[in-house]
Amino acid sequence: MKRRKFIGLGLAVAAQPLAAQAQQMAAGSIMHVVQQPHNIESWGEFRRMMMTGDFTPKVRLRDVMAKHPTTGVGAVSDARGEISIFGGKLIASYGKPGPKPDVISDSAALLAVASAKDWQTVTVDHDIPPTEIESYVAATAKAHGVETDKSFPFQARGSLVSYIMHVNAAPTGGPHGMGLPMAVTVVSQGNRLDGQVAGLYVSPDLVGVATHGGERTHAHWISADGTSTAHLDQWGFRAGTTLLLPRP
Repeated sequence: MKRRKFIGLGLAVAAQPLAAQAQQMAAGSIMHVVQQPHNIESWGEFRRMMMTGDFTPKVRLRDVMAKHPTTGVGAVSDARGEISIFGGKLIASYGKPGPKPDVISDSAALLAVASAKDWQTVTVDHDIPPTEIESYVAATAKAHGVETDKSFPFQARGSLVSYIMHVNAAPTGGPHGMGLPMAVTVVSQGNRLDGQVAGLYVSPDLVGVATHGGERTHAHWISADGTSTAHLDQWGFRAGTTLLLPRP
């Protein structure tokens, strides 16, 4: 079962010129975190987006990709779409129909990236429901020598179960805060979805910064052909999926 819907149709936003984005990035306060291992970098702050609707540009995607990250998840500035990096490839999806910008020239309101020099693979041997996905990623990583008190990237190829995902389309134009939507979104959900996952499991100090409050993971789905992506609000692994973890 799948469905797609627009929440809050009619709230439109025009894409800012790149010059205006550059002025905002120069003038605004940008939270930028750098951690090791895995060359973790994070720009923007999830909790600020939720409480104030801050979707101002924090970093240019061209500058990020010049560092050659292997994995990344984030949101396009002005709440216009979602950003993923999978296997070093930049992918973006925009919530509103119409002409799309050159992705590499766009900017992010929130972005967390990492690099893995080498991956180890684990085959998921049973279905992992959404309620167990974070503990499964953490336990599997720890069992394979990854330090789970520190941030690390992960990737997956296969199928998801019980998923809900969205793509930002525009700002809400209204109040923000706990329990209120951060943006106008296009939502999809269902019981099975094939494709790929790019994600970060973060250290406690990045909870609420690179992830939603109270969550250790920030993950995005990427289509099998690598042309579209979405933020995963709820998701689990179907048995047979291949989980990729950094090799210590």
